[in-house]
Amino acid sequence: MTDYEAKSLDIAQNTLYVYLGADLIALLALIAAIFGGFIAFSTLRKIEQQLESAKWNVLLPFEQDMNTRRQHFSDMAQKLIVDPAKYEESYQEAKERYLNSVERLASAILNGQFPETEMKISYREYIISTIREYPDKFVAGTRYPRILKLYEKWLD
Repeated sequence: MTDYEAKSLDIAQNTLYVYLGADLIALLALIAAIFGGFIAFSTLRKIEQQLESAKWNVLLPFEQDMNTRRQHFSDMAQKLIVDPAKYEESYQEAKERYLNSVERLASAILNGQFPETEMKISYREYIISTIREYPDKFVAGTRYPRILKLYEKWLD
């Protein structure tokens, strides 16, 4: 074998080692990318679960606000019985605040912030009773269109 041939074989052998090293590095990069993909997917699933949980945590302030306003409204109704002239304006204001809180809940349900099927089970009777208690507030051109829309949607 000539010196030229020996050097050519040596260069070919070194080139083979470089290519094998590059292939090994590419294989390791592929494994790392797949592993990273699994980690990213797992993280996204956990974030999705946390968002689902947070969605229900948002419902608590809605309920608390509605209950607080309903209680204030009930208190004003009791005071109205005692002295109608003095408490009529406060009574009407308390009723508006209460209905506004129910309107916000109805809006959140209609906008898909909460699963409608589960909310229907919990709030269907509440919405129906609200409309039946105050029919004068739910006529054409009502200030509470979302409550009315939810009511009509949930009628069976």
